[in-house]
Amino acid sequence: MAPSPISRRVFLIGGLSTVVLAGCSAPPPANGNPSETIPAAPSPSGVPSPSRAPIPFDVRELIGRPRFYVGHRGSGDNWPEHTLAAYRNSLQAGAEAIEISVCATSDGVLICHHDLSGERVLGVDRKIADMTWSEVSALSVDARSWLGVDTPLEPVSRLEDVLREIGPDTLVFIEDKQGTNTRPLLDLLDAQPRARERFVWKQWAPASQVRAAKERGYCAWGYFDVEQIDRLDEFATTFDILGVPVTMPDDVIRRVVVTGVPVMCWEVRFHDDVERLAGLGVAGLMCSNVGYLVDGRPADRDAFATGRRAPGDLPTAIATLGWSSQPSFVPDRAALRIQRMDPTSYLMGSLAVPGAQLSRLDMTIVWPDAVPPRGAAGAVFALTGDAPGGQGGRGDADGYQFSLHADGTIALARCERGVTGSDLATGTVDAPTAGDPVRIRIDVSDDRVRATADGGEPIEAELAEPDGRGPWIRLFKDYASNEAVEFSQVRVVSS
Repeated sequence: MAPSPISRRVFLIGGLSTVVLAGCSAPPPANGNPSETIPAAPSPSGVPSPSRAPIPFDVRELIGRPRFYVGHRGSGDNWPEHTLAAYRNSLQAGAEAIEISVCATSDGVLICHHDLSGERVLGVDRKIADMTWSEVSALSVDARSWLGVDTPLEPVSRLEDVLREIGPDTLVFIEDKQGTNTRPLLDLLDAQPRARERFVWKQWAPASQVRAAKERGYCAWGYFDVEQIDRLDEFATTFDILGVPVTMPDDVIRRVVVTGVPVMCWEVRFHDDVERLAGLGVAGLMCSNVGYLVDGRPADRDAFATGRRAPGDLPTAIATLGWSSQPSFVPDRAALRIQRMDPTSYLMGSLAVPGAQLSRLDMTIVWPDAVPPRGAAGAVFALTGDAPGGQGGRGDADGYQFSLHADGTIALARCERGVTGSDLATGTVDAPTAGDPVRIRIDVSDDRVRATADGGEPIEAELAEPDGRGPWIRLFKDYASNEAVEFSQVRVVSS
């Protein structure tokens, strides 16, 4: 599949053991005064998951649905990709099928692994095809640089073991990443119960292996990158499902949809993606964020103390920087640390209730080592969508912005389609100093927004549109130097 920068392209055992738990630090400042506290809200565990159709037991039924979710790499934004833990958890979170990439070791063992080498997730810069199973099995899948410092290491799994563990009722999209294992992979699939009802052969559209899979009676999904989309007419009738990246322009996706072949896009991460694709007639969502989009149980506070990224929380620079765009967690301070040269933001999707409205946001901001000579940090809030992009990477949606400047200025501004407008209100607090936290409270009503920070008077502004506020929040740094900024005690109330 289409690369991140590094690489191109139900048997529900036990509980959801790797779901990120809510943070347990003390409640934040509140009640009109940043030094007061907010009562702990009820646990979100009782919030029901979105209603879904029953899990299908035949891939033809699945691809005939108006919408369906497949766990991309086992939902690699939530759990270490292509591990048994990821497959189990994405199914339990509501994925209707999983995607498995397959490579073979030098001694012919088929393993669940996306890249041709072990560098990115196994920490060994060698080709999988040059390592024995004994060598590979001694390594671990390490997603800590993407999912957080306290993410568990997971073992590499043999494909045969995974298929046995997930059971005969799980639907699977499966791809030979090396392109050299067609016969042994098909032989293994043939030996599985209900094989032709359960498995979809997945491959890059121009590749030739699809003929062997179709001859054995399997459905096939062919995906197109930008370079191959002009060959759509040549390959469209070859496949039962067509795939294009979610980053393709609308007119290109429409062109694929009008072939009449069911279409599935990848990698789907955001609610805005889901809405856009539905409007374009796309049924299938190859989703790397199942824990957020499908399971969808929001929290009311950050999970930074866990040292692991909560479902729905994502850096803004995924497409260009991949794993290197992930801020770091500082569990002993229950903080998120952002330290990059460029302005950037971090989506707190775990705190959003789609369809609800943000009423209150509390947070603490500190420059732990040094305050930048100029610039600001803060939050864009009450956003109407969760799509990335926008000015300074602060999201492509409408909302409002609170900023704490290095000189002690605080400001409220309106954001429209990701562009920050002129300040609506400003005030001053004591200029921040390194290591000293500034506690902030923001209240949003039907017609006003009010912000208070330690050491300053409240500032207020009118809402541009009464009731025109959404549930999403992005934490941001807005300066082109590398002084780290940390956020903690992030809490929300939605209505």
